[in-house]
Amino acid sequence: MNAAPYGDDLSSQNVAVVRALYDAVERRDAAGVWRAHAPDVVVREAESLPYGGEYHGLEGVRAHAMGFVGAWGPLQHGADLRMTPEFVAQGDRVAVLWHLRAQRADGGERLDVPAVTVHRIRDARVVESRMYHFDTVAMRDFLARA
Repeated sequence: MNAAPYGDDLSSQNVAVVRALYDAVERRDAAGVWRAHAPDVVVREAESLPYGGEYHGLEGVRAHAMGFVGAWGPLQHGADLRMTPEFVAQGDRVAVLWHLRAQRADGGERLDVPAVTVHRIRDARVVESRMYHFDTVAMRDFLARA
């Protein structure tokens, strides 16, 4: 699904905000990522991941992004950067079904883990992101082996 249900204009606008965020993440466009977030944003990531925890404000967005790219950047190239997001919106919430993909630097083992992130939007900016990965154990184990 790439459109908001029921033709809701606000939901469609919110999907556009989140779609721009995912486009920026795929391009590793830091300025685009910052622009998508409100100054009082809260990002929640699985505690079990190396960059897990709760992050506050734009400095928190930066810290989360640095942790994510530090962990996955060396293992993501070309098509691995594509998250293939699907957007579902209702009111001020946009849920995104996406994939984390990576490959060991030696060209060996690959990882493809589905995830869902629920974003809350206010005034055309993301004010909250909650990430739900389907298999954080597989992600941690892959990072340890890579």
